[in-house]
Amino acid sequence: MSLRFQLLLFGLLTLVLPWTGLRYVREMEGALRGGLEQSLQGRATTVAAALEEQDLPLCSVPPCTPDDAAHGTPIYAAPLAAEPNVDGVRDDWNGGDAAIEIGDGHRLYAGVYRRFVYLFVTVADRDLVYQRLPGQRPYGDRVALALEPSPGVVRWLLLNTSAPGAFRAQETSPDKFEPTEAYDARVIGAWQETATGYALEVRLPLNLVGSALGVGVIDVDRNGADYTAALSATWDETSGAPGRFIYQRPELKTLLDQFGRGAGRFRILDADGWVLSAVGNVEPRATERGTTLVGDLFRWLLRRDDPPYLGELPPGRVADPALRIALTGDGATAWYGSGPDREAIVAAAVPIMGAGAPRGAVLLEQASDPILTLTNDALVRLMTVTLLATVVVGLGLLGYATWLSVRVRRLAHAAETALGPRGEIRTRMPGAAASDELGVLARSFTQLLERLREHTEYLRTLSGKLSHELRTPLAVVTTSLDNLDHEVKTETAELYLKRLREGTTRLDAILVAMSEATQLEQAIGETAAEPVDLRVVVESCCNAYRDVYREREIAFRCAAVVTGIVGSGELVAQLLDKLVDNAASFSAPGSRIDVEIADSGRELVLSVTNNGPALPAKMRRQLFDSLVSIREQRDGRPHLGLGLHIVALVAEFHGGRCEADDLPDGSGVVFRVWFPRRDSAG
Repeated sequence: MSLRFQLLLFGLLTLVLPWTGLRYVREMEGALRGGLEQSLQGRATTVAAALEEQDLPLCSVPPCTPDDAAHGTPIYAAPLAAEPNVDGVRDDWNGGDAAIEIGDGHRLYAGVYRRFVYLFVTVADRDLVYQRLPGQRPYGDRVALALEPSPGVVRWLLLNTSAPGAFRAQETSPDKFEPTEAYDARVIGAWQETATGYALEVRLPLNLVGSALGVGVIDVDRNGADYTAALSATWDETSGAPGRFIYQRPELKTLLDQFGRGAGRFRILDADGWVLSAVGNVEPRATERGTTLVGDLFRWLLRRDDPPYLGELPPGRVADPALRIALTGDGATAWYGSGPDREAIVAAAVPIMGAGAPRGAVLLEQASDPILTLTNDALVRLMTVTLLATVVVGLGLLGYATWLSVRVRRLAHAAETALGPRGEIRTRMPGAAASDELGVLARSFTQLLERLREHTEYLRTLSGKLSHELRTPLAVVTTSLDNLDHEVKTETAELYLKRLREGTTRLDAILVAMSEATQLEQAIGETAAEPVDLRVVVESCCNAYRDVYREREIAFRCAAVVTGIVGSGELVAQLLDKLVDNAASFSAPGSRIDVEIADSGRELVLSVTNNGPALPAKMRRQLFDSLVSIREQRDGRPHLGLGLHIVALVAEFHGGRCEADDLPDGSGVVFRVWFPRRDSAG
């Protein structure tokens, strides 16, 4: 694991700070929501207590009758903001927009304004049939109303006409719903034809409707010479009982006006969840919060999956199960999301008790910011500063880790490349001037490499020093042996003298080789570079090698067209001498030595290939170092490992490089030397 990655992981610990802040904010958010719920419950409880004390009836006309299967569809009349004109057109209705379906394609709209009930019925009928004459069949298309002005007493009214326009309601009876010409002057209406049928609008007094209302549409169609009638109604088909008629009570609104001056909307519900009065509004309030990136981030982190606000389903009746719990006698609170921005709406429901049982409920709803904690500017600033501090610390640690990683990599690269291809040692380490631990490490590496370089330099010049120091005593020993040869003539002495001369001869050869290497190093430094044709030098040398190495086949091939280099032909010849001598030493008699010049882009490659043993794996990098030899003493000559070292010196003098490698099939070894071309040489 890299140092940068380790420090980055360590830097992740700074995330504990914003995580702790987030947990704190979540707890505060929960506390704020709980406080707001308690506040709404307290206000709703106050209203419920006032209703219990005044003992106001929680139904349109007492006694209240719950909805069950024996009654028809309840009809809820929404309050109208203005009195509509009874003209058969609903464009002047301000409220009561929710429709009740009657049969297939018929709709009923109901509203209340002051002391009157307004009904608007749209009928889908492609075959309109009007009553021809009063009392004469067919009675035509018509609408019937079932009213309950007093408990248990149902009154039926018929709405029909012989032509579009104003009409009056008539008394009628169920089953046939025939006209009776017994008109009720309190009920007025208007009939208008539409593109899909007809529409009628009617106004009735509240006391005439009572506590129940049913609407039925009688559709009369021609069937040859006769007529057929079909009934679609909201009352119960079996019992004929109309459904409840519910509207908002003025006396309850007067009471709510005393409590509903604050924010939010108060609603009073009856035992079945129908809204009997409503004051205020619950539209999400427009907040002036900024749409900053940090604010949006916090809203995303603190978001809550509040359910959507259902409102009233069916219209006028609270449908949310969480709020209807109050109708069973227990208080309830709930949060909702409303609108595209998911503005929060909090609702609190408190039961209204009477005679030991819930008679209804008070419902208080209020719009709120979805994230209450974000309304506190100081808290938002604190959260922003905490987040920015975490980001800055994280980026700082990442940058510092990157800087340390780069320094360590530079130091590691310098340590890996401190030893050059020819054994030279580069002692300069990057970052040695730094005062931290990495600077101390770099200086320690520099001191170590400097001492190693001094020792290597001593070993490199040791051969020259030894050859100089040993030559004089060797000359003394040789002279003494010559003098002793004239003095002693015994057979045993002759044997010892012969051995001494062989030893001194070998020692002299060693000193000559060591001196030759030292002199060659000095000569290389003093040699002036000049244009040389590499092919001419190598080809002439190969011709000479064929006479020297008669037991080997010397093959020369030149695949390059331009073979000019800048350097020294004599040094190139010495380089080739060492390579061919090395190839001859490691190849069997009768084998072949290939000498080739090839083209390698801006360089020329001189290669010498021979069959024989492979290179030792552990010494491949030291083959061109001084005093390194893996050759066996098979020819009686000393081998000090200076030949390939001289090859490396000559290659370096020409600005090239050298390497040794095994043949792909493992049958031998190839030595390659790269020379820059004359046109690309510096």
